[in-house]
Amino acid sequence: MSLTTQFFTMLSMIGIGGWLGATFDTYARLWNRSKKARWIVFISDVLFWIVQALLTFYVLLLVNNGEIRFYIFLALLCGYAAYQSLFKTTYLKILEFFIRIVVSIYRLIIRLFHYFVILPLRLIYRFIVILLFGTCHILLYVGKILYKIVRFLVKLLLKPFHSIFIFFWTKIPIRLRTKVIVLLKKGKGFWQKIANLFRKKR
Repeated sequence: MSLTTQFFTMLSMIGIGGWLGATFDTYARLWNRSKKARWIVFISDVLFWIVQALLTFYVLLLVNNGEIRFYIFLALLCGYAAYQSLFKTTYLKILEFFIRIVVSIYRLIIRLFHYFVILPLRLIYRFIVILLFGTCHILLYVGKILYKIVRFLVKLLLKPFHSIFIFFWTKIPIRLRTKVIVLLKKGKGFWQKIANLFRKKR
């Protein structure tokens, strides 16, 4: 391995060491490990370090064809230590700043969605409900008025026929009237039995 390759390998591993420190802090801040179950934290930590190991090996593959040397681990430690001592505080402040920006944008989107989508839909829904109830109420009111008018007109039209019927009914002999009444009662009872029979079949 040439000196140039070794130099670029060292620089790359120092950068990866810093990257590991930054990504772990980001992961810990976003994932909030203290509020998760231990087994979930264990699985997520394993997956996190597997991804970081694969990324480290990929960088090694690019700079020195994947050859592992002792100084590579020293470079990783140096990069991680440099991040912890020099850049961690600044990075965490920048991270918090971006998190606040993202949260503010998210809340703004939620509010805009509420005011421009949810609220108009609610107003339209309420308007439709009020319109339907109002229409039904008006139709019922108009229906009652029409029913009373029709009932009045029917009574008015049938009144002469009723008077004529009463006049002729009073002229029929009492025995015949009694037979007619009995016959009507029997007919009513017959139809009632048929109706009851159909109800039992159902």
